[in-house]
Amino acid sequence: MRKTGLAIAAATLVLTACDPGPGGVPPTAPATLTAPVTDIAQLVAAARAGIAEAPSAAFTSTFVLGAATSNVRGSLSFDGSGSRLTMVVDGSEVRVIGKKTFTHSPSSVLGKEWVGTDPDSADPIAQAAGAGVPTIVKVPDLGRALVAIERTGRLVSAGQTRLGDLPVNHYRLELDTAKAPELFPEFAVPPLDGKPAKAATAKLPAELWLDAARRPARLTIDMSTGFPEGGPATGATDYRDWGTPVDIQPPPADQVVDLSELIKTMGR
Repeated sequence: MRKTGLAIAAATLVLTACDPGPGGVPPTAPATLTAPVTDIAQLVAAARAGIAEAPSAAFTSTFVLGAATSNVRGSLSFDGSGSRLTMVVDGSEVRVIGKKTFTHSPSSVLGKEWVGTDPDSADPIAQAAGAGVPTIVKVPDLGRALVAIERTGRLVSAGQTRLGDLPVNHYRLELDTAKAPELFPEFAVPPLDGKPAKAATAKLPAELWLDAARRPARLTIDMSTGFPEGGPATGATDYRDWGTPVDIQPPPADQVVDLSELIKTMGR
């Protein structure tokens, strides 16, 4: 979605939510790093293997969009086939369960507490609503990020450094959105003056830091070139507390109204 769409999506998340961050002591990473891997397939395989050994974490993210900066915090977990995520944006809770996204409503909406999206719905309007996941929600989601890196990434460089006191392997990447534009609908150019829509074609710089246990410690992505409006658009996420149990469940079904139903209601 465009910058304006992202701003609107973020502005709608305006409720008080519980702190989703896990507590406890995570498994300790080895003190010694192995040599950095040398291609994208090895990098994604290493990160997935490290995550599988400690499949949950807390995170904090900072997003810069033009003159605005947003800070979010949350947790995520992995089950081998996908990820679950809960995060707080401007005091509001958003949960991502696979492809579905749930946002807690500031007040009852059609008698429900949550607004949900489902891109796999048979309803075309619901499919469209489900495809428009805000970038601020997508970036911390390592499940989505690793798929994007695997399908569109190029390894620019690899080396070893430290994040604070943590030894890490540091990878510089480039994501070519034209290789899988369906993963980057927010960067597509919409139809204009009768001309067809144009799929995403931007190349996005990104960086990934893995600790000695191959767990992601930090992920950054510069999306500035992807937005036609230009200007800074960056996201940086730090991950911690790997292996501390996290329980992320979808809201009760009877408390969720699909976003497509709201759209239809507004059109009446």
